[in-house]
Amino acid sequence: MKDYYKILRISRLASAAEVKRAYRRLAVVFHPDKNQSPESSSLFQEINEAHEVLSDPVKRALYDQMLSAGAAPVDMPPPQRSHRDPAYRRRQAEGYRPRPAQPSDRLLMMAHLLRYYRMICLIGLGWCAVLVIDYSLPFRVSVEKVVSEIEAIKMREGHNGYVVGTVKGHQFPVSAAGLQNFPAGSHASVITSRLLNIIVKVTSEDKSYSITSLVSVYQNFLFMPFVLFMLSIIAIGQKNEIEFRFSFMVAICVFLFFNIIFLASSIL
Repeated sequence: MKDYYKILRISRLASAAEVKRAYRRLAVVFHPDKNQSPESSSLFQEINEAHEVLSDPVKRALYDQMLSAGAAPVDMPPPQRSHRDPAYRRRQAEGYRPRPAQPSDRLLMMAHLLRYYRMICLIGLGWCAVLVIDYSLPFRVSVEKVVSEIEAIKMREGHNGYVVGTVKGHQFPVSAAGLQNFPAGSHASVITSRLLNIIVKVTSEDKSYSITSLVSVYQNFLFMPFVLFMLSIIAIGQKNEIEFRFSFMVAICVFLFFNIIFLASSIL
């Protein structure tokens, strides 16, 4: 017997309002006009059938009794007609019935999460818009005192790399050759973005040495917001099958997560 509660992803104690909400949510996702996947038509019929039974109190009460009793399927497919080709008939086992198409748990889970699809796309675009605005505004220049050389931390053995810090807590990588431009007690010009306070550039006190290769979303990881923007733009207009759009949504969430991680590391 078809489990209409499972098809609509609701419990057996769901109210009439919950049945209606579940039907509307799934019908929008699986409607053939909005979903071009091959299985959307059959799944939409299953959803309509489930709603027709569960939205009617009499039909629902009868269905619950049959479901509890473990009755035979409600809609048995018609018997298979014999085929003229004997070889074809031998391939069809006696009593064979095609399995009715039903949405899998995986597909229903994707359909349930796709109600956040457009919101995730808009969040990705909004995040990129914030970065563009932040980078377009005039940068903030802060003259900060460099900490003592004792507090300079060697990054990796064999790479002659160091991290120089300022009294205001900013840290930036410096090569061994460039370390002499930031002696203890000197002042460095730290250029940061206006809104998010991301380091864009660091200049020595005499302006003869600058550092632009920084671990931030505006330097080494500039490709991350760019990829996020492209994914969000492409995804927001997609009307393909559920799996395809769900994959886009997951990809946007992953890139958005890494953008936030790199932003946090840029600020700290």
